[in-house]
Amino acid sequence: MASKDFKTEMTQRFIEVVKYLTMSETVHSKTEIGLLMDQPLQVVSKLLTGQRIITLEQTQKLIQNTNINAHWFITGEGLMLKDQNNTLKESQMAYFISGDKSSKTIAAILPLVSELEERIEGLRKENEEIREQMTGLVKSLGQLKKKPTDLPSRNSP
Repeated sequence: MASKDFKTEMTQRFIEVVKYLTMSETVHSKTEIGLLMDQPLQVVSKLLTGQRIITLEQTQKLIQNTNINAHWFITGEGLMLKDQNNTLKESQMAYFISGDKSSKTIAAILPLVSELEERIEGLRKENEEIREQMTGLVKSLGQLKKKPTDLPSRNSP
């Protein structure tokens, strides 16, 4: 049975995929996402709200029909897109050629923003752990700095 954390992470990644697919205009509705996965709209809605966790078959269909990186989708590691660097370059070129901000450019940058947000959260957790360690060290140092009369003498029996 999947842990609650795993279910939450999978739901979050599915939401990110849906946002990306919508913003990149790969799909125009949740119904189209359902079509990519051979699932009805009701299932997609339940996946987005966390009422259901995405199955292996649904994941397979989603991965096969999009440019989503399977490793990222399952583990959260790496880049969201199979060829994210090329997608970003193509979107930037589209922006420069058209001369306006396209939703494709925004969609290409969205996975990078998500990755940075995850890194920031990881650094916050690491920072908090270090603060807790420092607090413990300060307390230990305070105990070591007690007055010599509080400590047993070397000559005592």
